[in-house]
Amino acid sequence: MKDVDGKTAFITGGASGIGFGMARTFLKAGMKVVMADVRQDHLDEAAAVLKGSNLPYHFIKLDVTDREAFARAADETERVFGKIHVVCNNAGVGGNAPIDEAAYEDWDWVMGVNLGGVVNGVKTMVPRIKKHGEGGHIVNTSSMAGIIPLTTQGGIYAASKFAVRGLTDSLRLALGQYNIGVSVLCPGLVHTNIMDAEKSRPEHLKTSAKHPPRHLSSVSSASAGMDPLEMGERILRAIRRNDPYILTHGEFKDEVAGLFNDILAAFPTDDNIDPGRLEFENRRRAMTEEAKALAKKVG
Repeated sequence: MKDVDGKTAFITGGASGIGFGMARTFLKAGMKVVMADVRQDHLDEAAAVLKGSNLPYHFIKLDVTDREAFARAADETERVFGKIHVVCNNAGVGGNAPIDEAAYEDWDWVMGVNLGGVVNGVKTMVPRIKKHGEGGHIVNTSSMAGIIPLTTQGGIYAASKFAVRGLTDSLRLALGQYNIGVSVLCPGLVHTNIMDAEKSRPEHLKTSAKHPPRHLSSVSSASAGMDPLEMGERILRAIRRNDPYILTHGEFKDEVAGLFNDILAAFPTDDNIDPGRLEFENRRRAMTEEAKALAKKVG
């Protein structure tokens, strides 16, 4: 989506961290921006930063797991700014319950926000973009933890982010025919409030179990994390180029290469593939390549 001037963007988790970095970058590029966030304190802080700027922005308090509220937020966005073109399903939580000890409430909270919030954003927003027929772009926030597995305390988080990556890869193949681009964002360390997310956990999903902070969690809130504004610039560039993957942190390249080499090495080398099975997969592969070609033409 090369021409973003005057287009409307809707960003979940939009009042802090990566979401607010996107919002400020999009506003600078001439877009109208709705920042949806579950935390009122983040909305208030973002409003204070933007106060007096005379830019076209709007705030909505939104719990992305609430489907009815999501639909109301979409209606409100269209009332305020008109057609929605760019949707960034960015809201996310961390959690620190070990994957082998976590309660159902831990799973429901992390999966409900990180994966369910993306599902709700897609289900709510994509039909509206398809309806106006002007094309658009979807950015779903996964993580490098959606490519590289994490150790025990990051296990549920990684599971949710792997799912977001798979969802987004398939969504890209589905939406190319409608001139809607789709990108998956897989960042590394960014200066965000994700480790503070427990404050937004709803009462019915809280547990009595006490877990130590995730290993190295203190680093994630330090200056070592990438500036969210830099993230926003990289994301906008990727939207304009219709990039399928937004990989912002070069320090992971060798690790990802090693992971994929391990996967390739696990394939059999002496396998006599059944011709019928091969024919089936060749047909599937051809359909995938056709969808990829359509997705690549979006813009």
